[in-house]
Amino acid sequence: MSDINSDLQNELDGIEHEIKIAKDRLPDYTKRQFINTQREKSLLYCLGRAAELAEGCILCARTKLLAPQYLLTRGLFESLIWVCWITKSDENAQAFNDATKNELKRLARKELNKGYGRVINTTTHKDVTEELLNSDWSKDILSRLKIEDAATDAGLEKLYTEMYGFMSIPAHGIMLDTNSSLEEDMTAILAVANVLMESINLVAKNWVDNRNQTPIQDIYSILQI
Repeated sequence: MSDINSDLQNELDGIEHEIKIAKDRLPDYTKRQFINTQREKSLLYCLGRAAELAEGCILCARTKLLAPQYLLTRGLFESLIWVCWITKSDENAQAFNDATKNELKRLARKELNKGYGRVINTTTHKDVTEELLNSDWSKDILSRLKIEDAATDAGLEKLYTEMYGFMSIPAHGIMLDTNSSLEEDMTAILAVANVLMESINLVAKNWVDNRNQTPIQDIYSILQI
């Protein structure tokens, strides 16, 4: 009989170690004088978010919650794509920073076009919906930032192709039956989260300490791809 409990504990120990690395480094990183461009700010945001996602992975593993574990691990996968893409250029970092604003504007425009909402001038109480939709506010919304495009641009197309679709099946709530035990599934997905967090830490360290982009092969070596 395989020692699933021991394997799971090994993965828990590993991801706890990676979380500690990230949380120990973040205060030091933020104090550095050169952490003042959008590239560093976006990178550290992703690192902090990844550490939180990884902590969620530990909670799910200890409480045997497999469904949210898939969601959190896919979030870590996306974080790895983003940090690799952000470190490529300041333009990428700015696009990452602007993505939320553009997406909110896109959603608002869609609702207004569908007639699900109206815009009222608070001073004149006039309906200015059409005026807003025909203004530069509505026309200068950038194209949606897609994780697939970022992965390809960062040199991680192989990783994206091999992993993202499969991770998205359970993340979207589609029925998944692996005919394995809960502990086996949890150990397997936690192992993925572990190496993803390790890779994110490496990318952040290489950029902050040495201003170097992490070679894709180094990431693939950690992920054993």
